[in-house]
Amino acid sequence: MKKLVRTLGLVGACLALAAFAASPALAADTVKVGVMYSITGPGSVLGPKQAEVAKMAFAEANAAGGVKIGGKMMKIEVIDRDDETKPGVAIRRVSELVKTQGVKIIQGGTFAHVSLALNGEAKKLGFFLMTTNGVPDSYFEKKVKAPYAMAVLGDNGMVGRGAAGFVIEKLKAKRVVFFMPDYAYGKFAWAGAEAVLKQHKDVKYTVVWSPVGSADMTPYLIKCMEFKPDIICFGHWGNDMITALKQAGEMGLKKKTKLFVNWIISLMAKGIPPEVLAGLDCQIWWYHDMKGFADKEVVKLSDEFTKKYQAKFGEPPDPYVMSAYYGSKEVIRAMQVSGSTDPKKMYEALMKKPDFLTAKGPAKWRVDGRPRYKYNAWIITGLPADKRPNKWDYGKIIDVYSGDAFLPTVKSLGW
Repeated sequence: MKKLVRTLGLVGACLALAAFAASPALAADTVKVGVMYSITGPGSVLGPKQAEVAKMAFAEANAAGGVKIGGKMMKIEVIDRDDETKPGVAIRRVSELVKTQGVKIIQGGTFAHVSLALNGEAKKLGFFLMTTNGVPDSYFEKKVKAPYAMAVLGDNGMVGRGAAGFVIEKLKAKRVVFFMPDYAYGKFAWAGAEAVLKQHKDVKYTVVWSPVGSADMTPYLIKCMEFKPDIICFGHWGNDMITALKQAGEMGLKKKTKLFVNWIISLMAKGIPPEVLAGLDCQIWWYHDMKGFADKEVVKLSDEFTKKYQAKFGEPPDPYVMSAYYGSKEVIRAMQVSGSTDPKKMYEALMKKPDFLTAKGPAKWRVDGRPRYKYNAWIITGLPADKRPNKWDYGKIIDVYSGDAFLPTVKSLGW
């Protein structure tokens, strides 16, 4: 009797193992992709939306049958994590995904210093990394960049380069103040701006720094005005930008000098009073309403993506939400064209077939792991409340940077 029980037990165990092996949910039948954004912490105003649109792109791929790996169609299994807007947390959690979950592909990036930390881990652990936010300039240096790291948006320095170029060349400013946040993002953006400013000997300029999270920007705004500027370029991010512009409005600075916003996204714009934003020129990565832009293909691509996103989430997409979506699309394309989840093969496949389309229009991967876009960034002017069709349509496109404008050469980065 005991022998029979043992025999039945062994048979049962074998059947259970066979059933498990045949299960479609088994990891062998799926491709694991780690998605890590700032769901909590200072980046939480944006991170959850980046994560949800990344998942949307991967879900679309699954609905179309998945990705073909080794001649077999496989579904994408998203494993999401919160980096809490902390580099240390990001390092710990990405290490866990790679070492214990077997993840070879990671997408993320809400704040620049976290993305740089992810790049460092990618260099050590060898996974494929797609960051979708603005990253530090050093990310793209040959000696720094992980071998299979890519960044679909670009570097922080281009923000400063674009802002300085526009206010000098188009607005003809001669006395310029850059009002900047005193942390990594601000430092890199200022370095880009200063590189352009130094080329114009007839332009006087200075920089004023404020601590991150300052509740009272008044002392720093007073210091900006003491320079007697033609223009103040606001370089803050997130809630700090909202605070700085609100208080500039309360001080009546628009009547005393011109104000310029170095980099804006929709989630920041909705927190700025319309009467303050009205008439301010702002640099933007992409805008959800391209009506009136000369390139009809970009208008069409933008409109298609905006409608799709709005139908699912009830509001237009933010520029960094758009870049997160197309970062996912390039992760999917890398698997498809390589037929593999091997980070090296995925990376090399995109380098061999570098051309792709986004809501910004045509793009092409460079050897340093960033794209060259046909249109680098746009300039919009803020609209007053009575000129806005709805709360999201806060601006109108007035200019654009094309081609390699304000991109550093690959040679300067060691390539």
